[in-house]
Amino acid sequence: MEKTGARDHVRLIRLATAAAVVAITASLAAAIVPGVVAEASTGTATFNSRLAMSVDVEKFATLAVGPISATTHARTETYIAPPAPAAPPARTSRPSGGSATAAVPGSGDLQSILNGYIAKYPILAGATASYGDAKGYQAIAYYKSGRIVVSPTHNASLQRIIGHEIWHIIDWRDNGVIDWGENVPPR
Repeated sequence: MEKTGARDHVRLIRLATAAAVVAITASLAAAIVPGVVAEASTGTATFNSRLAMSVDVEKFATLAVGPISATTHARTETYIAPPAPAAPPARTSRPSGGSATAAVPGSGDLQSILNGYIAKYPILAGATASYGDAKGYQAIAYYKSGRIVVSPTHNASLQRIIGHEIWHIIDWRDNGVIDWGENVPPR
């Protein structure tokens, strides 16, 4: 019998607490809602900036000039000269066990190899090749600008290096996306 009385006492406390919470919530809602309703029903919703002076802006200016003529312009054909025939690429060879500090040949042989590819693939027009810092690789193709930089310490043939790097430039110029990766030339 004692357990039943304690249980009834807990229920009574819970009921009183719930009633108090409902009464407080209702009084807060009654205090807030009339202000929100009154605010929503009065005034216009205009924004006034306090940072800058208000200036009336004319949305549609009238044109002082008459209508624009719809004359067609004659199209002219732009002549694009074909690339000059390139001399056959010079063959370069390096000793396989040579030192890494071998003399750097002039960049003329690089450009002549590249000119042969430009004659074969006109999409390469404007591409250049030179020796420089290849960031630890034998060569790098800066495909967006069309530059090929060959490391002075390369150990593959220049023909093979340039023959590989041109495909990165062709890949980019083909559709603006490098989607062939290192699988060049495409098969």
